[in-house]
Amino acid sequence: MSKTLIGFVTFGGLIFTKELVRGIKETATKNVDMAAIVGKPGDADTADFLESEGIQHLVHQDNMGFPWSVNDLYDYAWKKNDYDYLIIAGNDTIPYPYAIDGMIEVADTTDYEWISASQYDVRSLCSEFPEVKNQFAEESFNITDFSQEPWKKFTKYSKQNNIEGQVIKDVQNFCLYKKSVFEKIGYTDVNFFPAYFIDNDYARRGVNAELKTCNLDGAVYFHFWSRVLKQVGGGSNSVYFARNSSFYNMKWGAPFGYEIHTIPFGGVPFPICDGVLLPASLNIDSRDDEQKIINYWKSQ
Repeated sequence: MSKTLIGFVTFGGLIFTKELVRGIKETATKNVDMAAIVGKPGDADTADFLESEGIQHLVHQDNMGFPWSVNDLYDYAWKKNDYDYLIIAGNDTIPYPYAIDGMIEVADTTDYEWISASQYDVRSLCSEFPEVKNQFAEESFNITDFSQEPWKKFTKYSKQNNIEGQVIKDVQNFCLYKKSVFEKIGYTDVNFFPAYFIDNDYARRGVNAELKTCNLDGAVYFHFWSRVLKQVGGGSNSVYFARNSSFYNMKWGAPFGYEIHTIPFGGVPFPICDGVLLPASLNIDSRDDEQKIINYWKSQ
């Protein structure tokens, strides 16, 4: 029997974390464990909740950024433990019935390595079901009333899945990775501190490494859509977005979707700061320089 870990990163927004955990417990019938990274320094409320739920968690004492946190989940799944699959779930997502089970079923019965569920977000919800609009603020879509569970209006999920092969439609929102993904392309790139373009970079590396990927149409999750930034008010901002975009363009020779390089930095290792030479490789197989890299970007 396969072993699956569902891992997620928080940065405040405890109410969203509670809905995520509740959704996992209500919908997953296969055997899964959970682990979390509490990324916001001093967030004792989230740590206390995770403790009360018996969920393994690591609390960061400083803002180390989202990529570092994801790498902590990789280490927990595949360095400290021996899970077959790791499902990365967004903190502001909720799985619909069959989503988790469906991904695990496909992982168990096929050679797909990277399996994503299908997103249904708050914008689509309010468009398809106008009667729930009053439960969200206009434009920002900040949710004002959790008690009515408006996301449950959507029921077009299914136990059966059509498999769309050789696509990557998601990276860190209900996306299942087999251990072979980690073995082939390794960790996420902490240069994308504190967030933004980490997913684009990991997807590009996965495509270039010719990983076997797919998306499932019946396995669906609800996405509140950028709640950490838009509603909780933390983690990143437009300055980081612009900076990370520039770094991505340098790493791959052009913007996302127009990449020139097939290997990072055109195959030439890049000196990012004193004592740190970024590898010209699709596989980031070491965390040795992460602290120096984070310190560099924090100083910019």
